[in-house]
Amino acid sequence: MYTITTTAALTLLAAPTAASAPQTQPQPISQITLAPNVAPSPYQHQDSEVLRPDRAVGVKSDTESCQLKRKAMKNSATSTAFAATAAQGGMVEVALAGLALRKSGDNQLRHLAEKMIEDYAQSNGELDLIVKCEGLILPFELEAKYNELIRRLDAKSGTVFEEAYLKHIAEKHSVATAVFESASMSRDPDIAAFARRGLTMLQEHQLLADNLRAAVAAKIVSTHCTDDSSSVGQRRHCQ
Repeated sequence: MYTITTTAALTLLAAPTAASAPQTQPQPISQITLAPNVAPSPYQHQDSEVLRPDRAVGVKSDTESCQLKRKAMKNSATSTAFAATAAQGGMVEVALAGLALRKSGDNQLRHLAEKMIEDYAQSNGELDLIVKCEGLILPFELEAKYNELIRRLDAKSGTVFEEAYLKHIAEKHSVATAVFESASMSRDPDIAAFARRGLTMLQEHQLLADNLRAAVAAKIVSTHCTDDSSSVGQRRHCQ
């Protein structure tokens, strides 16, 4: 069992290249992994039946609650499958947001990237507590397709990168929404509660990304247009 962290993904931000500087060649990306377990920390889970810290005499401790839940679980395969998908997705989004901070000089896109990192860091932490409590076993490394996705976007720069990044968010979040909607109906109350919160986060991210895609598209058109003042009246030529 492994702890879900964003530390490895955030190492992408350590690259010395300024965010607005042109990329002459792709920066190397280390394979992202999930770190070994660390000691669990107290966590106040508002709508979870398991992860609540002791607040009164007679209330079972987190450890006891988790032990009881593990015994009661007849089949953890569904919870494990969803947790693995959510964990991998969260790590990928933090890594790609790190690329956006390094590569883009657009203030709105950088704000979105910062929000993605903050939101997924919190989401990954919440999921990690559920994974520990239920004793779920998750993959140690990112799937190869995700590492390839990160490398592919890292090879882009400027508005080409911005357009590709926002397109990824739109497509990925659409797929993720379906996965989280299904998980929100899980018989596992902690997984269901986590999925419901995740749906709200996904919808917010997608709305912000959709609005930005229109702005980036307009910027791309603008870079391919020139003013022709040689004729009577100024004309705009776009390739």
